[in-house]
Amino acid sequence: MPAAKKDSFKILYEDDHILAVHKPAKMASVPAPNIPDYQTLQGKTRAWALREGKDYTPYLLHRLDRQTSGLVLFGKYSKDREALQNMFKEPTTEKTYLALVKWVPKQPAGTIDFPLEARTSSIKVPATSHYRTFQITGNASILEVRIETGRKHQIRKHLAMIGHPLILDRDYGDHRFDNDYQRRHKGKGHFFLHAWKFECVHPFTGERFILVDEPMDLPK
Repeated sequence: MPAAKKDSFKILYEDDHILAVHKPAKMASVPAPNIPDYQTLQGKTRAWALREGKDYTPYLLHRLDRQTSGLVLFGKYSKDREALQNMFKEPTTEKTYLALVKWVPKQPAGTIDFPLEARTSSIKVPATSHYRTFQITGNASILEVRIETGRKHQIRKHLAMIGHPLILDRDYGDHRFDNDYQRRHKGKGHFFLHAWKFECVHPFTGERFILVDEPMDLPK
């Protein structure tokens, strides 16, 4: 494959069952009324498989919000779907993100354990996120966040609840802080949330393995 452009779609890993792909920020995972399939991560991954002459049609095992970048896993063969989806439910599976947030937490590490609405209803369900300070950058910081659950906008909501919302998050952020940040950083237009690591026991080999999608440029 030709060298990937900065932060562009690319294949990160492949074995007999799993495909790991980098999703750039601002790319949708799946189609929407105003987003055709060929512009999505799903469409681009399937087009890649077709060009490469693969004998499978990749299918998403999970999604990321449109503005979130990083590691996304696909299954390759339909016969593996149930085992691969169950992998995400195992307590030994870990998903870790990097997030650029307002200020620096007084406690360098901690746990956020606030219930959030379920994806399909307004009922509050358990939600747990663990964070640690990864890097300090001026009056902001990059946090490493590991989630035990996968509620909608979990990281964004949880960090906002403890006073450290993602910078430039229009839904949960501090707009006055964000406007100042944009002036100082020449109009950066979206928040930084990156799916960095995925660690689990492989459902077919039984071995523990880790996938990593290193961000090309951490915010400064």
